[in-house]
Amino acid sequence: MTGTDRLGPVAPAGLAAPPRRRLDRSRTAIARGIGRALAPLGGLVALVAVWHGVSATVGNATILPPPLAVAAALREMLVDELPQDVAASLVHLGAGYGLGALTGLVLALLAARFPLFEAVIDPLVEFLRPISAIAWIPIAILMFGVSQGVPIFLIFYASLFPIFVNTLDGIRRIDPRLVQAARMLGASRRLVVSHVVLPAALPAVMSGARLSLGVGWMAMVAGELVGAEAGLGWRILWHQEFFAMDKVMATIVAIGVLGYAADAALRLLQARLLSWAPDAGGGR
Repeated sequence: MTGTDRLGPVAPAGLAAPPRRRLDRSRTAIARGIGRALAPLGGLVALVAVWHGVSATVGNATILPPPLAVAAALREMLVDELPQDVAASLVHLGAGYGLGALTGLVLALLAARFPLFEAVIDPLVEFLRPISAIAWIPIAILMFGVSQGVPIFLIFYASLFPIFVNTLDGIRRIDPRLVQAARMLGASRRLVVSHVVLPAALPAVMSGARLSLGVGWMAMVAGELVGAEAGLGWRILWHQEFFAMDKVMATIVAIGVLGYAADAALRLLQARLLSWAPDAGGGR
């Protein structure tokens, strides 16, 4: 009996290679997943490091407090005034953004349906769209006083235009044959809009919704800074008057975290609604 016979039958090389290749691919996929998960942390660590370095260079915590001081202030605020300010800001955002997004969507549908209405509304939109919401703060204060009306109005104004422009553009890009096919099958106008036009334009609508949320969030902070009695923007001004710059920075950090969370939630909704569209679902 030879040495080969004592070892038993040897599996062909072609049968042993695939499991090793699958294991290598699995390890590569896991490594890439970990890398994608840790990539945002790298940017955050770099930002904190630069922040700490600049704060140490300035050497004045009143002007630029270090990250650890801001973290301590944020922990203190979490059990004190921050929850109330977050709730007030979310009320402003929900009312202003909801009204602005709904109005922009309805106007886009009307403009797509009636050419005369589009001819009237399009120049008005293009005239108002470049005007920043911040420019309307004095007029908003005169109209609503120092109240919730100021940030809600500014959020409404800022969030209206992105979703209007994106929705109208998405409707214009719909293949006319889809609408014609639905009509040939006997679909009513309402059915065509709800089952053909809106689903086909949904990727553009969701992109406009994300843009509207971003500009609406910025308008919210600006409006609360000067025209509200509660909210994260108002809290920044409150702490600035007492030179509590660590709490000012803590509030700014909270604004950034909440803005990121709101956009992440909208991206998750976008991915679920647009799972059929690989180029749009969850895209940035």
